[in-house]
Amino acid sequence: MEELRTQWNDLYRTKLPAMAKARDQAQPKWPVFLDHCFARIVLDIAVGIDKPWTEVVKSPAVKNMSEEQLTNAISLAERLANGEANLVELDERSLELRGKTSKTGVKRKAPTESKPDVKPEPKTKKRKPDGTISKYFMPSPERTKLSRSPVENDDVKSKRDATDDAPPAAGKDLPGMKVQLDRIASSTTLTPFRKQTLTMLCQVPPGRYSTYQAMSNYITATSHKTCARAIGNAMRNNPFAPEVPCHRILAADGSLGGFGGSWGEDGKHASKKHAILHEEGVRFDSKGKVKGPPFREFHA
Repeated sequence: MEELRTQWNDLYRTKLPAMAKARDQAQPKWPVFLDHCFARIVLDIAVGIDKPWTEVVKSPAVKNMSEEQLTNAISLAERLANGEANLVELDERSLELRGKTSKTGVKRKAPTESKPDVKPEPKTKKRKPDGTISKYFMPSPERTKLSRSPVENDDVKSKRDATDDAPPAAGKDLPGMKVQLDRIASSTTLTPFRKQTLTMLCQVPPGRYSTYQAMSNYITATSHKTCARAIGNAMRNNPFAPEVPCHRILAADGSLGGFGGSWGEDGKHASKKHAILHEEGVRFDSKGKVKGPPFREFHA
């Protein structure tokens, strides 16, 4: 529960307000900027459902929500951050639940509300052309280039078999990857976060694997906080598979992870993922755990 509370606090207090301030392209419009506004919207929809969340759980919500309610709130907040849910629509729904707006979207004055929930978009700011990645998702200039991402707590400790060949070199210059990178960059439907995640996949060489946690560690260390679950969500329904190799990403404990919308060894497409990885040279032991260390040499 503490881990879920920490994740929820980070999402609504830090990540979403920072994205709103940066006018991130994950949302076509950011109607709110403050942490309590994001909390209101997410909790009304994910916890209150058809009423304000304060009628369902006691305040403070973070201490009184059940595990299921916390999970639902986190999931919706991550969908907002990934551009999979529309913030404007959810904000209007939240205000409607509180009697502050009509069904036509016209705001009514609320006598008990002293602070406005909505701020106008600054007219001086211009949106970046579609297809670019927001600076929020790029490494900050103050950071030195990382040669290695932070080590995962539950990382795989096994070493590559002595009979294995040296792993291929990493980088965006892998054969055929320029075409895939151009496909990703020119997409008009992918969010900036999904573009960044798919771009990182192009750096994992054949015969190597990485993990959702390794990818989230790199992004957290170089641009913004994220988590393994958000990485998995961003890679779901990869439109460029298998050329953009999401099959090379495994769970942090060395197990198979997700593929084709299913998860683990019992997943519908588990055998296909095993077959592709085996053909590329990735091996698993008798317990279903991958051999060798994960790839972490991501770079901007």
